[in-house]
Amino acid sequence: MTTEERFERIEQDLHTASGLILRVSDRLDRAVRLSVGEARNERSKRRELDERVTQLAATVQAFIDSLPRGGNGHT
Repeated sequence: MTTEERFERIEQDLHTASGLILRVSDRLDRAVRLSVGEARNERSKRRELDERVTQLAATVQAFIDSLPRGGNGHT
């Protein structure tokens, strides 16, 4: 194998490696975008759930407060 053939082979290998690196980079970018989107959706869902739990707690407390208070076992 001549020096020129070796350089051609090296250039081909570098070209192939560059293509693989770009594909891996694209996949990583996509994975990061998807994970960030999912994290945002989860935070939003948690916030909504927290608000619902807070509303439910207020409703339950209002119900408890509306019950007549008894003394010495009397209602």
